[in-house]
Amino acid sequence: MLDALRGKWRGVLGSALLCLGLVGCAPEDTSGSVMAYVFARDEATGQYALGRHPVDNLESLRELRGRDLDFRMGAELNQLSLGGEIDVVRGSPFALEYTREADGTIVPGDLHSMYALSLYRSLDRTASLLRAHGHVPLKRLDIFYYPRFDNIITGDGRAEFTDNAAYVSLVPCFLLVPTFVLSDLPMLLNEGVVAHEYGHAVIHQELFGDAKEAPHEGETDWEAAHRHLSSMHEGVADLLGLVATGDPDFIRATADVDRDLAEPRDYTAANLEELILGGDDFDPHLHGSLMARAVYELWPKDAQGRITPEGRARLLDATLATLRALKFEKDSFTLASFPNTLVTHLTAEERGAACTVLRTRLKPLASRFTSCE
Repeated sequence: MLDALRGKWRGVLGSALLCLGLVGCAPEDTSGSVMAYVFARDEATGQYALGRHPVDNLESLRELRGRDLDFRMGAELNQLSLGGEIDVVRGSPFALEYTREADGTIVPGDLHSMYALSLYRSLDRTASLLRAHGHVPLKRLDIFYYPRFDNIITGDGRAEFTDNAAYVSLVPCFLLVPTFVLSDLPMLLNEGVVAHEYGHAVIHQELFGDAKEAPHEGETDWEAAHRHLSSMHEGVADLLGLVATGDPDFIRATADVDRDLAEPRDYTAANLEELILGGDDFDPHLHGSLMARAVYELWPKDAQGRITPEGRARLLDATLATLRALKFEKDSFTLASFPNTLVTHLTAEERGAACTVLRTRLKPLASRFTSCE
């Protein structure tokens, strides 16, 4: 898909690319809302394609700075100590290359400009959705496009971190790195993945405000609690990807991995042992996905077994309310804390069926579902 995307983009640009080398060719900067060619998901079919779509809430189109987002290029993240201290160089504002068609439609002038503008639109739509349901970011989020990573021991680490997008609370920022391995839709164009990663910023703010990290990060006797927390982070972020796209298997367009929320799985005693003991193979994505699958299974659906748009809006409201109610405490916070609180936002009739799902799918955690007693 990536090669086809590049070929399709070259065809759309046509003579617009010829303009890039001419003095005075670049149009004036603009703000507000524009129509632009971006790579986007068709909500009716779930397919991704290049097309004309509105891009909103801009303060500067040329610098890709908006109400909630500030794109930066040439940023550097330098790890200064083994403990993880990071020195951040924010780089410079993004420099979007673009032209305008006769009707004013923005045409990105190169592949990176198309990537970045498409990503801006996706992130802004997710931020606007969250705002509509009561989550207002405490500050604008830096988006580091293809940053440099340096480590005091290993040096330049860019080759070790590719084909991904990630939220880093310590900065805080959103990282975009090159696509070298995946041959299908790049992570940074996958609207569900983008919503998932933005979701980490939402979860962190709702739980911990503007703190750079969760309480007791790095303390040995809190390690198990942090494994529960990181697993919950991944599961809730998956749910936010679902809410934004309506697709329980949103990651499939990018990577063939077992993360389909609509495919039920049981959380086993072995899973719980791994969560408690940790180890080099511990993967919070696995544990979070199993929790999120149970939530997907228990959430009310229509006659065709689908969560309706109204149902997704209700799930988002319940998710935000649940995050605000949770307390991260060493001896009481677990992976079960999120679904245990979430079901309190269902009706009494719905809760009975939901609790049956939780006790069945997350059986090793059953004693933690006090809302089901």
